[in-house]
Amino acid sequence: MKNEFYSSVVPLIIFNGGFIAGYLIFLIIKKLTGKKDKDKKKAHSKLIWSSLQDYWFTITEPVVQLFIKMGITPNSITVFGVFISLFSAILFAQGNIGSAGWVMIAGGVFDLMDGRVARATNKVTKQGAFLDSVMDRYSDGLILGGLLIMFRDHWLVYFLIMSFIGFFCVSYTKARAEATGIKCDVGFFQRPERIFSLGLSAIFSPIFSYYTNIEVPFLLMGVIMILGIGTLLTSIYRIIYSFNKLS
Repeated sequence: MKNEFYSSVVPLIIFNGGFIAGYLIFLIIKKLTGKKDKDKKKAHSKLIWSSLQDYWFTITEPVVQLFIKMGITPNSITVFGVFISLFSAILFAQGNIGSAGWVMIAGGVFDLMDGRVARATNKVTKQGAFLDSVMDRYSDGLILGGLLIMFRDHWLVYFLIMSFIGFFCVSYTKARAEATGIKCDVGFFQRPERIFSLGLSAIFSPIFSYYTNIEVPFLLMGVIMILGIGTLLTSIYRIIYSFNKLS
């Protein structure tokens, strides 16, 4: 447990300390200069506020430009993101929760780059959108599969099964609705929210366990329960919403 504590807390102090300090400086500069958003293509998230998205786009822009200069294609970024998810899934399956959480966050960050590189290089295609959507489902399946192996003898497996269904149905109901001409992004628990809530809870779980002397990763378990129920409710809400729109 001690090793897992350090694998969680050391990167947390380094990255989060810098991230929070930078965010505060960004807000001050934005307030003083009245700077407008550069990237109009934000994620449709109801849980991640606008200024944080603006800050995120600003600090990751050098990475996007680096990918472009190296000639890395959006599709390559998309496919590589699946291998990052596979690594995270293996760590989860082995019980390395903190490390798995950090790799999962890294994979989520990497996954957000393909669309930005595509827009910056005018390579937005239906082929790329299709590949991105399919690879996201593979990544989700791998992560949840790793968690299922980890909790295979625990009652939480039932909530993980609910999450499996919910994760895929949230995306599928949106895809099917939009195929009929309906914009369907209602409800919570979009993919960025699912990935980062799971990743962050995995990172913080060993820290809580270390200070409370509770071996069970209750923080991660709580998020899995919320996601299992929440994604199912969101998919049902989208079904009702789309059905009413089609009537």
